Amino acid sequence: MNLDRELKRYVRQIRPGLIGATSNPNANLNQLIEEIKVAKQLRTELVPRLQDFLLTRDYVSALTEAGLTLESGVFGEVFRRLEYKLLPKPVESASILSFLSRIFDAQADGDWLEKIDRERFGEFLTLIMPGREQIVEALAPQFFMSLEILSLRLAGLGYDPIVTERLRARREYQNAFMDVTRHVHAMLDGKGEAAIPLIRDDLKRCADGVDWVRSRRATDGISLALTYRLMKIQQVLRRMELLLEMIEAILGEWKSKPAADLFFEIVLAEIRRFNLRSFLVQNIELLAFQITEHTGKAGEHYITRTRSEWNTMFTSAAIGGAVTGVMVILKVIGSHLHLPPGPDALLNAMIYSVGFIVIHTLGGTLATKQPAMTASTLAASLDEANSQKRMENLSEIIVCTFRSQLIAVLGNYLIAFPVAAFVVLPFYMSGHPLMGHEKAIGMIEALHPYKTLALLYAGMAGVGLFLSGLVAGFVDNWYVFNHVGSRLKNSEVLRGAVGAPNLAKTIQLIDHNLGFWVGNITLGFYLAFVPAFGDVFGLPLSVRHITFSSGQLGAALATLHFQVTPELFAITAIGIFMFGMMNLGVSFTLSLLVAVKSRRIKFSQTPELLRHLGRRLRTRPTEFFFPPAQPASLLRDK
Repeated sequence: MNLDRELKRYVRQIRPGLIGATSNPNANLNQLIEEIKVAKQLRTELVPRLQDFLLTRDYVSALTEAGLTLESGVFGEVFRRLEYKLLPKPVESASILSFLSRIFDAQADGDWLEKIDRERFGEFLTLIMPGREQIVEALAPQFFMSLEILSLRLAGLGYDPIVTERLRARREYQNAFMDVTRHVHAMLDGKGEAAIPLIRDDLKRCADGVDWVRSRRATDGISLALTYRLMKIQQVLRRMELLLEMIEAILGEWKSKPAADLFFEIVLAEIRRFNLRSFLVQNIELLAFQITEHTGKAGEHYITRTRSEWNTMFTSAAIGGAVTGVMVILKVIGSHLHLPPGPDALLNAMIYSVGFIVIHTLGGTLATKQPAMTASTLAASLDEANSQKRMENLSEIIVCTFRSQLIAVLGNYLIAFPVAAFVVLPFYMSGHPLMGHEKAIGMIEALHPYKTLALLYAGMAGVGLFLSGLVAGFVDNWYVFNHVGSRLKNSEVLRGAVGAPNLAKTIQLIDHNLGFWVGNITLGFYLAFVPAFGDVFGLPLSVRHITFSSGQLGAALATLHFQVTPELFAITAIGIFMFGMMNLGVSFTLSLLVAVKSRRIKFSQTPELLRHLGRRLRTRPTEFFFPPAQPASLLRDK
């Protein structure tokens, strides 16, 4: 009897969708079990062969490597997985992993194995596996050795400098990593079952230490390197828990569940050993949470609840619109230099970046930058919306956010237009118009909503707004994680540049504005270089931003003495407002998706939320546009 061929035949019978198999793997498994029960002679031949084979395999590598991240860094692990995907890793023929990879040889096997009824699968294994006594006697030493190896690896991870630094304030968690090794060695020295509860307590303290580090992300920040090590610790903790359950079953009353759990853990890990996507998702998820957490804090300032806050938002947006109107004129002046594409894009990037920073410094608002911030605030509220009271709170935040962004858009839109038109007039009256008749007509035609790709370009601007918010959050997280503020206090370079009396004030300024500055510069370079890239390579790439488009329309109309048809003016004005909706929609959607993904939120309560909003729209529709005289107090149950 060929053992490999026979076991592969069994797997093919369970595998859904193949000839002779249904799409339900559990139904296929039931049918296979009944067939094996009848074929007694086959079992008589199979079991001894399988026993001889299993008792001569090496299990240590499977138990200490399969499904566990081993590389010292994220990118090392990525390259390792890519390398093994192209050029498979050599596997010792004596290793059980070599056998499992031959039997479960399809990438899709992991999908149906996860759906299998484990009790029923255990019954199948009982039919074909040799007796427990022979297996336990041969494999118990390998289980103990594997537990010892993992305990040493866990101690190394727990005392990694990047983890030690985070656990410095909680020594009981730090010491737990060494206690695991100490108690595992005590068990190996003959204490047996008596040491298992102690090891379990140590493992729980290690897990609590990981949770504590993550709970400090808002104050201490997070990094990809730290996230990677925390993930490795959790993997080792889970594997050791499974091994402890297996050892308990060996030393005490036998239970098949630990063996089945360990079997599925190893098999699924071996099947998915090259799955790069899941690895990246695991590592980036927590980092994305921290980035969106920082943008979310800024987002709270963009949500108005009272009439005075609403009026203040309009004033702030008007400042942003006025500065943007001036930026439009500076861009037109810069175009007279006739620079090559690269220097021209760099000049425009500087105009954008400096202008955005001026807006921020003057207390102004660029409406389309709001979604990247407010999306995280909404995601945090959605994360908490597990009760009626919190669902009402969330719907209130959504209404407040909608009217806040709407009034900010109107403030930008309505002010940029007249400011740009007003600034153009002195140039025209002095006999030096900023642009000719044809250029003004071309500027208006480029804003047409359906005769050009302007709406697509507005979507591209939305992507840039999303990315700038992400970069701002990343920089804020980097600043916190690396304790840059406290380190700047000891910087002789900064002290010499600003003077000792101004050092504290300068550090406070950096602390509160660094993320905004970098985010604004990122947005400025994006808006300038995307069109330049499209021009150089002949690609349909450009951007349309509602505030800049409003200023461009004002400058062009002033140059033409407002001599355009009412139809052209109306369609262009409506089109520009549509640009704003596209800017907001794309930026908000992308930001919300990242925030929701990073928090692992499921939209199970979306229908209830929509009912709340629908009822609100029917009973109090004006509150979506104007704040009430007596705003509702938000219910902040934590």
